[in-house]
Amino acid sequence: LQKKIDDNSVSLLIAENNINFIQGYIGFLSKNKNISIIADESFDNDFFNKIFNEYKPNYIFLPLRLRKFFKLCKSIFKFSDYIILKTPFTKHKNLNFENFLLLSTSGTTQNPKFVRLSRQNIEINTKNIIRYLKIKNNHITITTMPLGYSYGLSILNSHLKAGAKIIVTKRKIFEKEFWKILKSEKVCSFGGVPEFYEFLQKLNFKKRVEKSLKYITQAGGKLSFESLKYFGKVCKEKKIKFYVMYGQTEASPRISYLDWNNFFKSFGSVGKALTGSCIVLKDKKGKIINKADKAGEIYFYGKNVFLGYANSFKDLSKDDEVKGELITGDIGRYDKLKNLYILGRKDKIVKIFGKRCNLGDLEDFLKEKKFLVKCKYNKPFLEIYTKSINEEKKIKKFSSEFLKLNNNFILIRRKKSKSFK
Repeated sequence: LQKKIDDNSVSLLIAENNINFIQGYIGFLSKNKNISIIADESFDNDFFNKIFNEYKPNYIFLPLRLRKFFKLCKSIFKFSDYIILKTPFTKHKNLNFENFLLLSTSGTTQNPKFVRLSRQNIEINTKNIIRYLKIKNNHITITTMPLGYSYGLSILNSHLKAGAKIIVTKRKIFEKEFWKILKSEKVCSFGGVPEFYEFLQKLNFKKRVEKSLKYITQAGGKLSFESLKYFGKVCKEKKIKFYVMYGQTEASPRISYLDWNNFFKSFGSVGKALTGSCIVLKDKKGKIINKADKAGEIYFYGKNVFLGYANSFKDLSKDDEVKGELITGDIGRYDKLKNLYILGRKDKIVKIFGKRCNLGDLEDFLKEKKFLVKCKYNKPFLEIYTKSINEEKKIKKFSSEFLKLNNNFILIRRKKSKSFK
């Protein structure tokens, strides 16, 4: 694969849970003078076009079934059900190859804003994950998360680095075949976002636990106290470790984890920062908070903190703009054991079914459609407040299409004009 790629290039990799994607991913990332952009297969054609036009990639590595969306590109290599396309764009000048990998910040809102990660960012975070989860080369995991998003990719990276085994499947937990694979392959672990675990609870996880299962991980948002109690009880009974974690794509992506030994002592916490990094709480005046139970904005410092954001290929010449400081936009507090609790978001970025969405983007989109709205996420529902009369169906339809969200989880509420000032 590497022989097909020229130096000084930008490549777009469209990810799916597929062994051929993983081999291509390794090939492209092993190329020294190449910047790789990861986009998930779930993104729609309009978003792919935005990435194509804004970042002007020289190569596209994608599933064969998506070839039709890039008619102006030339096929140069077919790799089973994946293909490499050469685009009409000439090589970019002044690329900074510290920019190693670009991951989307808000795939569900179709904003072509990406996080710029260095090789060091990913390697440090990956080694930390291997260390605290004690991943060995005889370990076996399974793909329960999309590889086009930071959490799923992080699980992949840590197991590749450890020389462990990864069962690659598109099967979902509500399919019998998934549980057959879990049993036959003696899977040791898997990970999921809150909605994944809430569904797993409904499937009666306790009756599905296999003896091979050693631990499970949860990130991507806050799990309900009811579900935390359920999984804590089941895991204790079945001698499985349940790790609750906190992360952001900007942190490559994991920030903290709660030691299983403290799960019940610090119930609902996301634990402490990874080795070599630190979490700091600050009040509105920027003063550091050291007291327990006092809320403040979460700042994260570490060598896994991203280099900055990119909105187009012009940003790929940029260097490190944040210098190891991540202002998360989350509000948190410590307990007496110095374990961290996430209390909420400071801004409009929320996670809906594990995917980060910028509600500001949705408000701007609906404004272009002549609808003045304010959005609020009240899990599991997206609440849209509007003063528009008799336009509820249109607002719901546009919002559902924009976010790729089932409209049953969208509630339209009437609001007076003064609420929009």
